[in-house]
Amino acid sequence: MKFLSSKDRGKIKIFGVPYDSTTCFRPGARFGADGIRLFSENLEDFSPELEKSLEDLDFTDVGNLELPASPEKMVEEIYSFVKEVEIPVMLGGEHSVTFPVVKALSERFSRLTVVQFDAHADLREEYSGTPYSHACVMRRILELPNTQLVQVGIRSGTREEFELIKLSDRITYVKDVLELPSVLSEVETPIYFTVDIDFFDPSYAPGTGTPEHCGASPVDFFKAVYKLPAASVVGFDVVEVSPPYDPSGITQALGAKIVRELLLKFWG
Repeated sequence: MKFLSSKDRGKIKIFGVPYDSTTCFRPGARFGADGIRLFSENLEDFSPELEKSLEDLDFTDVGNLELPASPEKMVEEIYSFVKEVEIPVMLGGEHSVTFPVVKALSERFSRLTVVQFDAHADLREEYSGTPYSHACVMRRILELPNTQLVQVGIRSGTREEFELIKLSDRITYVKDVLELPSVLSEVETPIYFTVDIDFFDPSYAPGTGTPEHCGASPVDFFKAVYKLPAASVVGFDVVEVSPPYDPSGITQALGAKIVRELLLKFWG
């Protein structure tokens, strides 16, 4: 499988966002999209678990967006781009890039559920002088008037963030990814998935800027994905893959497999 050599048609648009300008610890996620593409070359088109192949799916990889360093202008650029895309599949980049995608999609639907796989809550009001930091992305998403948030695997955050998770009637907290299929069986809105690679334990995905121990395994993640109910999925992203911290490439390979399996699960 190689995204860039795939058929140039279809409503699904894969695009990369080489952006990590608000990264507060270890930059490098700007190389994530190309790292995932590189390791997709070693991945077969066929999914044995789903018994589907990317050869039967129409999609286009349009390459990487050129983005300004300013987080405010980055939001504007990605938002404008996704406004013209029917089904966006984004390869990050740091997690701040998810907000403008969700903002554009939220304007199409009366309600939208965002499912966040992540180690970190990302619910800060502001961080490092900007409300559009990667540490604030889910707070910005909650400010959209018609969004619900399902947070999966969160194990790091401030006291205030965890209090918000407990008190908000718009946040559903799922500790174990294997519980997700039953949770989403009750969701009737369109769904957007955002997969921060640090959701996984760093023993499985060391190539990320902010690793956090006690995360999920890829085996449990894919078990949950295969059991997800039929749903109206309107897009997804894989973010925070940082190849400089994983010369072995297992993180990039995991990112590529996530893209393949989600594409085939919901549109294959």
